[in-house]
Order: sequence, then structure tokens, then C-alpha cells
Amino acid sequence: MADGGAERQAQRLAEGLAARGWRIGVVTARYPGLPRFEKLNGVDVYRIWAIPRPGKFSATFLPSLMRFLVSRGRDYTIWHAHQAFYHAAIAVSVGRWMRRLCIVKAAASGPYGDMARLRRVRMGGWVVRSLREADAIISLNAELTEELVHAGFNSSRVRRIPNGVDCTQFTIPSAGSRYHARQELGIGADELLAVFAGRLAEDKGVDFLLEAWRIIEQRFPTRPWKLILVGNELRQGEYQARLRQLRSARHFGKVSDVRPFLRAADLVVHPSLAEGLSNVVLEAMATGVPVVGTRVGGLNEQIDDRVSGLLVEPASPFALVEGLLVLLENAALRVNLGEQARSRAEQVYSLDSVISAYERLYQELHGA
Repeated sequence: MADGGAERQAQRLAEGLAARGWRIGVVTARYPGLPRFEKLNGVDVYRIWAIPRPGKFSATFLPSLMRFLVSRGRDYTIWHAHQAFYHAAIAVSVGRWMRRLCIVKAAASGPYGDMARLRRVRMGGWVVRSLREADAIISLNAELTEELVHAGFNSSRVRRIPNGVDCTQFTIPSAGSRYHARQELGIGADELLAVFAGRLAEDKGVDFLLEAWRIIEQRFPTRPWKLILVGNELRQGEYQARLRQLRSARHFGKVSDVRPFLRAADLVVHPSLAEGLSNVVLEAMATGVPVVGTRVGGLNEQIDDRVSGLLVEPASPFALVEGLLVLLENAALRVNLGEQARSRAEQVYSLDSVISAYERLYQELHGA
């Protein structure tokens, strides 16, 4: 299983296309203990040399990627880079020379998104200029489309294709599976569970979530409300120190499967400061769990406010408190929003429809 949201989307797309008869190859870094090549779920996986250490990864991975594309790239008609960063610029530059069709998928918008990051890093201007030559660039939300056009991308090459969720893997749980999931987590029948799933990092709004939960504990000390956070911590223990000050919050670290937590949840909270199109929000929606999210990036489009979830202002623990309380104190609203969220996931964000959209794009570009 791929780790991050962008990686999971790439994995699901690759496997879905392979299942429909496409020849798909994935190029990624090789870590100790993994083979250079293997076939996984119909996908050819090539692992190339890199040193997985800060300051050394790009300097080793990018030359390896260039060598691979020159030697093996002709085996594939279309090159599809996920995330608009150095590796994508390499792919587009080499692809133009080798007359390959190149697609780049940008991952996020806002102050922590792809375009903002490229303004901060060394050679970011070169990356943007290179990416403008891609045959298509995928945008996940309206804000990202605006950022790309403002950065000089041809609007006719910017295509809107959302992330997708497998609605057969993420489903509304039966009473039995929900009971089992809650038992495994030690959640009682009379307790309400809020779940956060994602990196414990600044851009995910975790600082504001922990402060919001502190306020809730202070205002409602006897309520049986629990908070579980799932994901890697990136601040070397700083969040752990704050978590220890909370009576009703727990951190489970990185997990390989978030579904048991979603089955157990009464609501999901996603307080991001920037977002492309959140995978965990899609997964919660497909599971029928209402989400309290922030008014940023793709969350504005994923969540129909007070129809399929709740939206609050970002970077505000007080706004989060109010949003959380609306759902914690209203069981009927939780059920209604969860049902509408599932319907929206099926109608707008099903993985099958996303794979079909990419098929149409590939065929259009190849036939042009």
C-alpha cells in the first residue's frame, strides 16, 4: 500500500487502468529489501536507485529517473507524472526530446500547494517553465486551476479530473462491523468518536485541532467524547507532548488501513490549511461518516456545506469547536449528512468514473 494520498491515488489509477487492459509501468525509488522490478496487480513496478536521506534524495533519484526514461521510456506512449515537482519537470523535458506524450498531475493548491512550493525552492522557476510544455496538466480544484493559469499554463491544457474513491472498498459498515471496530479501539457504546487521519503536520491544521479539542474538554469535562488521531508525526514529539495534556485524545501513529477507524467513527475532522482533493475525506464520505472540514482548496468542492458535511473557517480553533459541537450534539444530523456524503461519493468521486476520465484524456491526446 502506498503511503501518502497522492501515492495512493497513483496506485489506484495504475491498477484500475491495468485491469482495463492498459499496459502500465510505475517508476519509483528503490528502498532496501525491495526488488528492482516486480509485477503487482497487473502493474510493472520499476524501482530505481536513490539515497532516501534528506538532502540526498533528489540528487540521486533525478539522475536515475533520467537514465530510466532515456533507456526504457520508449516502451510507453504516455508518461504521467504525479505531483508538479522536479521529477515531473525531468519527465516533461526528456519526453519532449523523445516525442512522448506527457501529463502532469498537480497535487494541491493554496499556501502549501504545488505552485507555492515551487516559488520557494531552488530552480522552481525552471520547473514551472518545463511543466508548461506538458501536453496536459491535471487540476484537482478551482483554486488550483486559477493558480496554474496565473503561473502561465495554457488554460486549454489544464484539465479538471478529481481524485477518486473505491466505493466497493469503502462502504457504510454494518452494525456488526461497526461494533467490532469500536470494540477494538476501546470505544464504548455511549461514547462518540471523532477521527483525524493524516500527517500530523502544520499544513494539516493539527495545531488548531488540538487546541479546539482542549477547549471542548474544558467546556464539557463530563461528556463521553473521544478524539483519535491516525498518522505519522512530523514534529519529533511536539504533538505527543500536547496530546498528553488531553484526557480524551489518543494517537495511533501510521496505519496500513484506515477503514477500521472510519467504521468506528461518528465523525471525521479535517482541519487542513491547504488541500488538493482530500483522500481521507473521500474515504470518510464513502463510509457514510460526516466530515467537519475547512474552507480551503478542494474541500470547498468535496463537502456540500450542511448537506453532506460541515465547512468552517481555517486556522481557527474556535470555528473548529463550533463545527465539532454541531455534530457531536446532533445524532440525526450526523446520520443525514453521512448518508448524503455516501451518495455524493458514489455520484461524483467514484474511482471507476475517474479512471474513465483518464482513459478519455489518454485517447484524446494519443489521437491528436
